[in-house]
This record gives sequence, C-alpha cells and structure tokens, in this order.
Amino acid sequence: MDKDILHVDMDAYFASVEKIFNPSLAGKPIAVIGTGKRTVVLSPSYEARKYGVKTGMTVGEAKKRYAGIIFTNAHIEEYIKYSHAFLKILYDFTPLVEAYSIDEAFMDVTGSRDLMGDPLTIAEKIKPRIRRELGLARSIGNSMTLDRDCSDAVFRPQI
Repeated sequence: MDKDILHVDMDAYFASVEKIFNPSLAGKPIAVIGTGKRTVVLSPSYEARKYGVKTGMTVGEAKKRYAGIIFTNAHIEEYIKYSHAFLKILYDFTPLVEAYSIDEAFMDVTGSRDLMGDPLTIAEKIKPRIRRELGLARSIGNSMTLDRDCSDAVFRPQI
C-alpha cells in the first residue's frame, strides 16, 4: 500500500510572523534580517519578492532591488513559538509528523484516512486551522513526488 504523505510549508514564514507582531507592516515590502554587521535577508515578504528581493541576498543588494524596502530584525524566539504551535496542529491529524525545518514538515496521513478522509480532504482541514489559529499562510502538497515544487503547484494558498 502506498503511503499518503503531506508536505506542509509555511509561506514567507519569518516575514509573516513579523507582520503579526507589527500589523503596520501588512501589505508592505519587508525583509527580515539578522542582527549582525554583515547580515543577509533571511525572509522577504511576497511584496518584497515582487521587486526581486530573495533569501540570502545582502542588505545592500536588497536595497538596490527596491530602495523602499523595510528591514526588520529577526525574532527567533517568536518563530520557534509559532513553529511549535504549527506542529501541534499537524499532530492533531496524525502522530506521524516529521519536522523538516522551523517552518515545514512532512505528515504520514495514511492511517488517518478512515477518520478524516483522503489527503486532499485532510489538507483542506489543516489549511483553515493554521490560518485561524496562527494567522499564517501555508502551502500543502501531496506525496506523488515529494517534490517541494508540488506544494506550490497543488495546494497554493489564497493569501
């Protein structure tokens, strides 16, 4: 029997968490950066990405792409809190959750089918819970290929 694996990836995670703590940043091009002297962009918002700002870019490069970009320092403790809450939601659907990073995880929902439905139905139950409880957008893909691109192509969120 094939396994039913879901891949859940929080969208623009650090930038999205920052916007929760500072609502005045909503809809604005922001980039979360480290606190060091020679830091890079850790997470650009979708608004910043429209201008070509990408993760790993230096602050100087990001400013060249868009002079109006707003930089905010990372608040790792908050990202960790949200990550724990995110994983707790996933564990409500299956005990077989594997955190891949602070903002993404794989879930084996094979044993959840009888109680919760097929993987698409389970994904459709997870998405609004994450939005309602955490205020964050997410992408959910299935196990056909376990390819990260699958998350973007199959279950892209409406932001």
